[in-house]
Amino acid sequence: MLAFFTVAVGLWGNYRQLWLASNNLSAASISKVISIASIVAALSLAFFTQKFSINKLKIGILITLMLKIFISILLLLIDGSSNLFWLKFLSFFDIACENIIISSVYPYIMCYQKSDELYGRKSVIENLGKTAGVFIGSLLFSRLLFNHLIGYRECLIISIIFVFLALATLYFINEEDKVKIDDTKKGILKYLKKEKLLLFFLLYNTISNLSYNMVVGLKMLMLTTYNDLSTSTATYLVLMFGIIDIIFGALAINKLKSHNDYLNMSIKFLIRIILYIIVFITNNPAVLVVAMGYTLITNIAYSNLIAGFMTNSIKEKYVLDFTVINYICQLIGEAAGIYIAGTLFNYGFNNLLIIAAGIMVIQLIMAYYIVYRKRQKLKRP
Repeated sequence: MLAFFTVAVGLWGNYRQLWLASNNLSAASISKVISIASIVAALSLAFFTQKFSINKLKIGILITLMLKIFISILLLLIDGSSNLFWLKFLSFFDIACENIIISSVYPYIMCYQKSDELYGRKSVIENLGKTAGVFIGSLLFSRLLFNHLIGYRECLIISIIFVFLALATLYFINEEDKVKIDDTKKGILKYLKKEKLLLFFLLYNTISNLSYNMVVGLKMLMLTTYNDLSTSTATYLVLMFGIIDIIFGALAINKLKSHNDYLNMSIKFLIRIILYIIVFITNNPAVLVVAMGYTLITNIAYSNLIAGFMTNSIKEKYVLDFTVINYICQLIGEAAGIYIAGTLFNYGFNNLLIIAAGIMVIQLIMAYYIVYRKRQKLKRP
């Protein structure tokens, strides 16, 4: 189900920014649409959690999938109409539905099984689906099929088909083996106050998504604008980086274990910082591609070593609420990062990346601290 859905997200998400631009939205306006959509998603997630407990997640996800299909059909109908209000308004909720569904998948999986490795595998499948979506787009975009030129509308239609496949797959999942979880909602804030490391982890995730999306949140616009690449060439680049990310992420799950956490965090973040500084010094678009590429190919690597460990250390009855709060923090970071990227878009990418480098220094220090606390926790009997 996750694979089908993320194919849809990867396919349409790769072209959404360019589609909005084709409907006369500037880079700054597009960044605002995506940023506000993240805030809408955060508020929607809070509402979603109150209406659907962890034991009723299936019905909640099914309803959200149906809503996603309906909104996508409406977007098709208003494409090219110059109705910017409805274009933005529906885009807010389209992106919000995507975030709600993806953030709900792992809590639903935990009704059956949980482990740090499984969390990492979920991340690999999620990114594999998104990359497959980009691959499908690279095969079809600007091609003639039955004497019809494939463009943004056709990509959106194909993504709707994959959302429907995800809906059908989830509907037929047998829940007989699901474990009944105590999902009492009282006490989540008290629980977080008691578990200070979890609060620190939430802040870490917010900053991580801020720095990440400053660099790659508008990747298709940056590649086609700063490097004068065609849409197809930019898609091929994103596809290549996505494939490498999946391979690297899968290898990290099986080969790179917790005893090398400090080294792993350095490989992931310290090299990014160095590349961002080089971009600032050289102001070279080719170096920008390298820096963006390294950021993309190290996206899912080691996710199980910190995020997986922290999520699985939570008591089951708090896991849905915490996952939602964590995802809301990520969305806030994503919204801020994309907004900054859009605001600075016309001021040069080198200025954008040096700011991202400074934020990532803080992120790296926080990652080292979480690793230190994780090791202390694992030593306890």
